[in-house]
Amino acid sequence: MAAQRKYAERTDHYPTKAAVKRAVETARELGLTVVGVEVSRAGVIKVLDQAAVGATAPKDEFEEWLASGKLG
Repeated sequence: MAAQRKYAERTDHYPTKAAVKRAVETARELGLTVVGVEVSRAGVIKVLDQAAVGATAPKDEFEEWLASGKLG
C-alpha cells in the first residue's frame, strides 16, 4: 500500500504582497499608468495599464434609461 501524505500537497498559492508591490513598481518605472492589479491563486500577477483599460468613462445605462423617459 502506498504511503499517504500527512498533509495535502499544495500546488497553488496567491502571490505575496512584496511580489505585487514589485510588479507595480516595475510597471511604473517602465512608464505605465497603473490603474489596477489582478492576482490569481496560481500566483499570476496582472498589472492593468490605463491604455489597456481605456480612457473613456464607463457607460451609465441607468442614466440613459432615465433620460429616455422609460423609467416612469
